[in-house]
Amino acid sequence: MREYILRRVIYAIFIAWGVFTLTFFLLRIGPSSPADKYLATLVAKGENVEELIAAVEARQGLDKPLYIQYLDYINSLLHGDWGWSFSTSMPVMELIKIHWKYSFQLILLSMLFAVFLGILIGVYSAVKQYTKADYIATFFSFIGISIPNFWLGIMLILVFSVKLGVFKTYYDTSLPMFSLANLKALVLPVITLGTGSMAAYTRYVRASTLENLRKDFVRTARAKGLPDRVVIGKHVLRNAMLPVVTIIMFDLSGVVFGGAYLTEIIFGIPGLGQISFNAIFADDYGVVVAVTLIGALVTLFFNLITDIAYTYLDPRIRYE
Repeated sequence: MREYILRRVIYAIFIAWGVFTLTFFLLRIGPSSPADKYLATLVAKGENVEELIAAVEARQGLDKPLYIQYLDYINSLLHGDWGWSFSTSMPVMELIKIHWKYSFQLILLSMLFAVFLGILIGVYSAVKQYTKADYIATFFSFIGISIPNFWLGIMLILVFSVKLGVFKTYYDTSLPMFSLANLKALVLPVITLGTGSMAAYTRYVRASTLENLRKDFVRTARAKGLPDRVVIGKHVLRNAMLPVVTIIMFDLSGVVFGGAYLTEIIFGIPGLGQISFNAIFADDYGVVVAVTLIGALVTLFFNLITDIAYTYLDPRIRYE
């Protein structure tokens, strides 16, 4: 088991290095540089800032050959320096420290919403197979999977914020993160980000639960006189969750993490997605590389956690 984890960690390091390298060079082959956007206001005034742009690029090492910039950047990363943000005039690491918690809060609440309701509705739908409740759950799960989250977010804003005025769409960073006002402001973003995942979990949990309900160990447990809540909760659900864990971890590492960026932009939440969006239009290399690298590391981390969790959910699985 230790050797397997060590191998996966080594693979993860190489994959993260590949993502970082690709992002680094793709950003720098563009026609403009961060210094152009950084000094855009002076350019708009008609001032001659060519010498100033050259000075800024020289100070940040952007005038060096690409391979030298690449090696310097890796050296800085290894020493804990993630570079400088032109668009905010502050170190990238400080910017990440300020904004990551808002993304974490949105993702955490969205996953709790999606996992809890997805498992609950999926199991209930399986137990009540071919009933009206099952048909309703199946119908809405298909709708939830089909609706793009950006469209759902816009519709929720139009209905519940603009028309009804029930929820505000402003996240107040001056208040504590889990204050009542900010939690209320997160209701629509959480629904937007979590609905697609919840619908998918409902479908997977229903299918996996139905498969396990037909197995011999369920008939044996019921023959022993165990009540249905024990049979389903202790025996069926544990086995049914094995394939679902992969989907949940995949969503958490990729779909939800990426979807959170778009949701933050729609609702104005000051998380990593918002600063990444602003950095892309400002050619802010350091921020884009940092956020991309964080996304890759999170994805690789949860993929590893998924493999390890399998051994605890199913004792038959062993890695040599």
